[in-house]
Amino acid sequence: MIGEKIAILDLGSYKLKLLIISLDDNNYIQVHAKCSAFSNGLKKGNVADIEKLSSSIKHCVASVEKEINFDVKDIYVGINSIDFNFLTFCLSRDIGSYEIEEKKDLQNLIDLASSIFYQNFNDGKIIHFLNSGFYLDKNNYVENPIGLRSKTLNVNFSFLGLEKNIISNYNKVFKKSGLNVKKYIYSPFASSILSSDQQVLEKGFINLDFGYDKTSITLFENSKLIFSKSIPIGSFHINNDLMKSIDLDKNLSERIKCNYDKILNGTVDNSIKSELEKRKISLDIIKKIVDARIDETLDYIYKNISFCRAFNTSARKIIITGGGADLQLFQKKIKEKLKTTVDFAKQSFPIKNTEFNIFSDYMVCLGIAKLIFFPNKDEIKSFIQEKKGFFNKFYSLFLK
Repeated sequence: MIGEKIAILDLGSYKLKLLIISLDDNNYIQVHAKCSAFSNGLKKGNVADIEKLSSSIKHCVASVEKEINFDVKDIYVGINSIDFNFLTFCLSRDIGSYEIEEKKDLQNLIDLASSIFYQNFNDGKIIHFLNSGFYLDKNNYVENPIGLRSKTLNVNFSFLGLEKNIISNYNKVFKKSGLNVKKYIYSPFASSILSSDQQVLEKGFINLDFGYDKTSITLFENSKLIFSKSIPIGSFHINNDLMKSIDLDKNLSERIKCNYDKILNGTVDNSIKSELEKRKISLDIIKKIVDARIDETLDYIYKNISFCRAFNTSARKIIITGGGADLQLFQKKIKEKLKTTVDFAKQSFPIKNTEFNIFSDYMVCLGIAKLIFFPNKDEIKSFIQEKKGFFNKFYSLFLK
């Protein structure tokens, strides 16, 4: 895979972002081409118009193909549908004080776990299937149980899945765009993996990604994904509240949102101030509207963290990403409400020097690259095997 060019697309509700990259001999990411474009035909992470979305994708692909004279055929795609399901549960197997075996013990639990997922989500499709922890005799956590003796083996499994129809709609878009999807990746999982170094991952943290029309909450503990959810409130809702409540146009509402920290500090831009004065709109009204939406978002976040009982574990450290993270008020209010450390994502993946801010602008793409080149050891991989004329999907920890 060294030197091989790979295409990665971040399918965001606000913008599409495409990178063509490769890995060099020193394990550095080399960026060959990039393109971003406003999304069309995508709402809350789901396909809303096949024609519009495929046209946007074709535009990005054509741009990078022309730039580096490279034909894009296969592509990895980051998606963040509001309809993602997160499911986690524990399964146990009696070992009888014998040594734990790969195929007999672990594979049996993996097969049972995938069966349980499809029994509960018979119209679902697994996007990520993860081992979230091995335990011997219920309480003793181990990194690798193979060859160890115990009376019982418990394995926590986590699933991120979507309805088959949603995936089918994505597939139709990419088929119309002339592309083959190598794999769909859950975008908050990719950006979380990128934004934390190994030490942070092991200690545990929460990634809050403030997107355009949703906010994603992803929790890690002991390097394991333990919870993830997207709530249907994003930075656009601040614009929408301003437009509907006091009849501002889209351009002015966006400028107010982007300059909101200055408004709070009393250093509001004169052009914004003059436009508000013409409309006889006070800054106090602006503050009440924006603060109400931010507080609502934080209440959702607080309830989800409380549900996971993570205040004394993962919530010891918060890492914020996404366009909405630029609002300093978010950072301040999260600190106050959760009483914890809040940091912006830092680059934890080596990238060759570029002329643009590749890390912050293309976080999801780079997170996917990290998962491609250095696969997550907890990911339980899938493969297709032909059997008696049918294609069946299987899952295993033991695929290379």
